[in-house]
Amino acid sequence: MALEIRVDYPAVELRRFARRETNGRVASRLQALANALSGMSHAQAADAAGMDRQTLRDWVVHYNAEGLAGLRDRPKGHPEPRLSEGEQGSLANVLFRGPDPDRDGLSAWTLPALRDLIETRFAKRLHPAGLSRILRANGFSRQKARASHPRKDAKAQERFKKGGLAQALRAARVSPGQADRAVAPRRGPGGQTGRTCHLWWAKGRRPPGLCDQRFEWAYIFGAVEPATGKAFSLVLPYADAAMMSLFLAYFARTIEDGVHVVMVHDGAGWHAEKVIDLPANITLVTMPPYSPELNPVERLWLFLRERFLSLRIFRDRDHIIDACCQAWNAETEDPDRIRSLCLYPWIKQVSS
Repeated sequence: MALEIRVDYPAVELRRFARRETNGRVASRLQALANALSGMSHAQAADAAGMDRQTLRDWVVHYNAEGLAGLRDRPKGHPEPRLSEGEQGSLANVLFRGPDPDRDGLSAWTLPALRDLIETRFAKRLHPAGLSRILRANGFSRQKARASHPRKDAKAQERFKKGGLAQALRAARVSPGQADRAVAPRRGPGGQTGRTCHLWWAKGRRPPGLCDQRFEWAYIFGAVEPATGKAFSLVLPYADAAMMSLFLAYFARTIEDGVHVVMVHDGAGWHAEKVIDLPANITLVTMPPYSPELNPVERLWLFLRERFLSLRIFRDRDHIIDACCQAWNAETEDPDRIRSLCLYPWIKQVSS
């Protein structure tokens, strides 16, 4: 027996609503109801509106109970998360602390190990694939760790970042008003002791990669101004005080008249002012020891090696020098790329 349809609106009015309706699904439901009220059977009314009879019956029930509002789609429900908000927070703390090698038997968490830990701690059994989705939804991804020196002073790094260069400049007897530009230097080796890199390859097969094992080197001495994306470099045969002095001398020639540059460096022995010839328009400021992560040029070197200098065999030093020059020029031709890689928050404090 066909269901009776409420008659708040006649068929003509329902068709007028359908013409004005922007939601196509709701419009077809209105047309089906109008068809039924016009005298069609429910099967004919449903077929004319592009649905089956049972579907029309379901919408008649909703319409009779709620009126026009009943023809709208209900919000779809979502399954309860497998881990509660508190359990997800606890899992994040576990990840940040890392495993105890003596207690947990491993040096880095794996999905199976985390699954077992969750089962022990929360009495919930998850599949590693499902656990991976939970971790990624909470902002985690599997990445290659950066080397961190055990003797670094985290508090000194934070003081350096929060205070910017103001304190270091005062110690160097340079007022912040004199420091017209802040740059970050670095020297990076390029040579025959090669390296591989991440690359796309067929699943289940380890990609081969050319990797030279000889010991001929050249060194890229580079400096960048993160705020503007400007860059300067020399490719030199050695990494010592004499080469550093040569680099600074050529770099000083590029500095505009009346401009004083503050150069932040990592404190290597052959960077010290007592062993190099420091131009008058440059002041060196030393970062806290064992803190390469504070040096923005480190990211530039990683990009350079990954993109241009990996998986290659170099014939001799001249070939190395040519490759280093080409790599640097290709990497630094876009100032926006340098700003993106090197403009760390603590540098913005100096530049602003």
